[in-house]
Amino acid sequence: MTYLPLSSHGDIKKMQMRYTMAKWLSTVSLLAVVLMATYAVLYPSVRHNKMHPKVTDEHLDPYRGAAADASSGDRPHGRVTTQIRNSTCRFTADNMIFPSDASGYTPPNPDDTLREVLNYVSDKDFNGYCDMWDPVHGFSADLQVYNDDCGPWQMQYQKQQEQRLQQLAHLKAGTLKSPEDIPRFASYICQEDPHHRGSRGCGGLADRFIGIVSTFFYAMMTDRGFLMNWQEGNPAALESIFEKPRIDWTFNPDDMRDLYRKPGRGYHTVDMLNFNWDRTRNTMFPDGPSQDFNQLWPEPYVEVKSNRGYVIRTFDYSDHYEEKLKKMGLSKTNHWRCIVDYLVHPKLEARRFINAYKQLFQMDSVLSIGLQIRTDDTAMANPAADTNSFEQWDYFLSCANKLRDAQRGPQHKRVVYFLLTDSTKLREQFVAMNYNKELRDTYIKDDDTSMVVTGLPIEHIEAKTVKTKFEVNITDSDSDAQKLLAGVNSAVIDNWLLSYTDYRLISRQGFGKIAAFHANNPRSTISLPRLENKDHVVNCASPHAFTAFETLSTWWSLG
Repeated sequence: MTYLPLSSHGDIKKMQMRYTMAKWLSTVSLLAVVLMATYAVLYPSVRHNKMHPKVTDEHLDPYRGAAADASSGDRPHGRVTTQIRNSTCRFTADNMIFPSDASGYTPPNPDDTLREVLNYVSDKDFNGYCDMWDPVHGFSADLQVYNDDCGPWQMQYQKQQEQRLQQLAHLKAGTLKSPEDIPRFASYICQEDPHHRGSRGCGGLADRFIGIVSTFFYAMMTDRGFLMNWQEGNPAALESIFEKPRIDWTFNPDDMRDLYRKPGRGYHTVDMLNFNWDRTRNTMFPDGPSQDFNQLWPEPYVEVKSNRGYVIRTFDYSDHYEEKLKKMGLSKTNHWRCIVDYLVHPKLEARRFINAYKQLFQMDSVLSIGLQIRTDDTAMANPAADTNSFEQWDYFLSCANKLRDAQRGPQHKRVVYFLLTDSTKLREQFVAMNYNKELRDTYIKDDDTSMVVTGLPIEHIEAKTVKTKFEVNITDSDSDAQKLLAGVNSAVIDNWLLSYTDYRLISRQGFGKIAAFHANNPRSTISLPRLENKDHVVNCASPHAFTAFETLSTWWSLG
């Protein structure tokens, strides 16, 4: 071994300094390791973000960056943002909706098409979307119902309803102070026709809600309390589908009849099922525009069976109620939304599902267009006989494309087409347009458009009536309570969602019409003709193509 001689006292001092420095560095390094380990335990999300770099708009849009000119013609629709996308918010096939502890309906998780389109929205919108979700409960159930323009009537009617229900309780108990205090009520009822005849059924979701809204309107105009009931199994009790956000409307129709049949009381039954406008007008306005609804039926309890509407017609036809409606704050534009959101909210789990789509449809970076294609009842009565395709129904997509090109702005990174239909075949072909280039080039003609569906069961809420119409055998499954509950919730979810798209193209029947009524914007719906009249071209790029509420109220179940 060779030793180097130390030539001076300075060499010894240098050696001591190096040793001290090495010892100090070792101590600092050890301390750093301990601190990093502790930090990783306390803040695992930071470590996750370093392992998985955050995705920004620049990663998603190759046209972004210093070399791209936002004003150039080469750039697709979109805007530059600098917000960093939340990479810890990761949606899977089973983490958007979670079952609640409550018994009842729980929808499946949203369709894959919803999660796929989230890859294309702006970072800001994606982060806002994530704010509505948590990994324990899934999506928020807050639909952020807008009713600022509904007027003062809601609180006033709530107090009146509470008073009527208190009077009703005294009437049942025999403690009513005076016969003059017998409460006045109007009720909407839907009962199953044992023979499943279309002419005697309540109809689908649209027909039923047209009847509900009109009966409630009559109750408001005559200062009556309001009650409503769907017979259990036809397809389900209202209470199993909806919450009661403002007033309690639950009752038993048999008990109510028995109560008001007693001497000194009295009730009257009104049957307006499947009336045309002439019969509806003769029933509600026998004295013409000056008709006071209080003069129609003097009995304290009026029970209504109806799937026909007259509210918009009252605004246009009645002289008697013009001033009253103005003071209440109701109009042809807002009455449906204000009344429906006042009476019912979908149940908690349905609202979570709705919100997962609603938040997408209303993003600033998304232009959403709903397509409601009602073929006929054949596809629902006998899915094996479903032969629908977009070779027949191409005019809906042609209209959507023209509307898209007319309404798309520079802020829209993505266009979403949202399809509702009674045909499984159409829905499958529609979804295939996301990845089948030939179909996409044929029908969509744009690479920045995504096709989105709910994937929920396709059912008519009067399935037995539909099967009877087409002479298809009714089976035990048509009476299965869980299947019926899932089917009617699918219809409710679909209809609420159609009302939340920026625009919608609808078939000229009831389902799309009530979604149009429920929407905030009265100039956002285009109605398209039936298949046999598809050649009657609608210029969907025109600002004059939108269908007014007055026109919608002349169709099908009126309005």
